[in-house]
Amino acid sequence: MRNGTPHTTDRRGFVGAVAALGAGMALGLGAQQAASPGVVASDAWLDRLKGKHRQLFDVPEPEGGTVLRHVRNYFDAWRNAFGVAETDVSVVVTLYARTTPLGLQDATWEKYQLGAALSITDPTTNAPLIRNWFAHPKPGDPVADGEPETSMETLQRRGVIFALCNNALTRWAARLAKSGLGGGSAVDVHADLVAHALPGVVIVPDVLVAMTKAHERGFAYVRS
Repeated sequence: MRNGTPHTTDRRGFVGAVAALGAGMALGLGAQQAASPGVVASDAWLDRLKGKHRQLFDVPEPEGGTVLRHVRNYFDAWRNAFGVAETDVSVVVTLYARTTPLGLQDATWEKYQLGAALSITDPTTNAPLIRNWFAHPKPGDPVADGEPETSMETLQRRGVIFALCNNALTRWAARLAKSGLGGGSAVDVHADLVAHALPGVVIVPDVLVAMTKAHERGFAYVRS
């Protein structure tokens, strides 16, 4: 996405984004991790979303957290322009490729240098970011509108579900283990990432399958 404007698109860009994270690494590991503790193979989380108006935001790139502003505006527009209660709006945001770290706690950002991996600099330190300011920004952080209410945690309170791809977690784990970060094997790193997912984030086996299942339940699709 560019210039702050969401657009519908096909998913061919997914292949290139994932390739940048090390496509082809740990293929056997991916199958092994599909049933890992913390990974939700059930559709119960999706079936609980009962809103009449249903939207899935496909988000492979952080883009400064622009999607958070889009989702906030989506809820606000339904409420302010159309008088629709938030309980009648269901939103899923997918995290994979370069947005995978957005679903992880601060401890992993510091331990695995995720800010450096995403080339994000904290302007208060002039060093790579070591906290997840997409989840809980501090006042003045250059995320979305730079406002604390435009955050993952705030949107979760409004009913948004963030679906984190386990295949992407597996590839990140392989990449981080290969670089020596965390001091463990790919399996160990993967388990650590799963254990430190943000509260409320749903880890799904494969985000593309989750997109299909959401489509089958009437969710519209937008690339953001």
